[in-house]
Amino acid sequence: MSLQIKAASATGGPATTVCAECGAPASGNFCSSCGADLRQGAAGVLGAVAGGGLHNFPATYLRILRSPIKATVALADDPAYRQHISFVLSGLAIFCVLMLPFIIQTADPNGAMAHYSESMQTLVKILSQAGVYVGALITFLLGFALFRFFAKEPRSLKAYLKLYCLAFGFIMPLYAIYDYIARGVLGSTGLSSFSGNAAAPTAEQMLSVPFALSMAGSLLIWAYFIAIHRRFWRMPVWKAGALYTVTALTSYQAGYWLMYFVGYWVAFWLVRTGMVTL
Repeated sequence: MSLQIKAASATGGPATTVCAECGAPASGNFCSSCGADLRQGAAGVLGAVAGGGLHNFPATYLRILRSPIKATVALADDPAYRQHISFVLSGLAIFCVLMLPFIIQTADPNGAMAHYSESMQTLVKILSQAGVYVGALITFLLGFALFRFFAKEPRSLKAYLKLYCLAFGFIMPLYAIYDYIARGVLGSTGLSSFSGNAAAPTAEQMLSVPFALSMAGSLLIWAYFIAIHRRFWRMPVWKAGALYTVTALTSYQAGYWLMYFVGYWVAFWLVRTGMVTL
């Protein structure tokens, strides 16, 4: 909600209200300082996702879209901005709405699981997606450890979490929209075509325009993450690039093998209990 209530003072004075967006004393329907909507109702239920104010999801997203690198780091360093969790959850919701139906309906590209039951194929797809989020968590923890160790200026875990949430909340909708159109609608190469569980592109696909566009998009995402880390940790671009590359590749391998063993035992017990068939 945009309106917060301060507790009564020890002297028994009346409680006062402040705007959650800018911290100024507030009353009425709108903040006189920043213009945030202070009314209860739908905006209060949705909070920073779709409510009024300067820090709701659309306003924050447009701000980052206008200047991706500068705005991402500026918001991460802004103590008044505290909606990073709702921002990344909103981006994740958009990603799921666009991508999950496409992922679930897509047949195994290699045909390697064609002889397994539908329930087993569904389980593998679910575990595959879970692996993406496990990998993101490993990337966050490993990235903070590496950059904190090599950076001259220490940054807090809380600030890095804000940076991470803002970056993923910004990238995921763009990723999903592009991939849904490229793979789901046009049937061509998308950004997810470069993931580890996707089929290797053919020589014909590699020479196509969609492949070149998707490759360029993947490189832009990679460059964006390197650039925000360089700016956030205040280090040379070569150093940030090397550290982020090590972080991304290591976390991918760690996440893959972790989910491989977790998936094996999950499937083993679900098959034994009869919830999943081979």
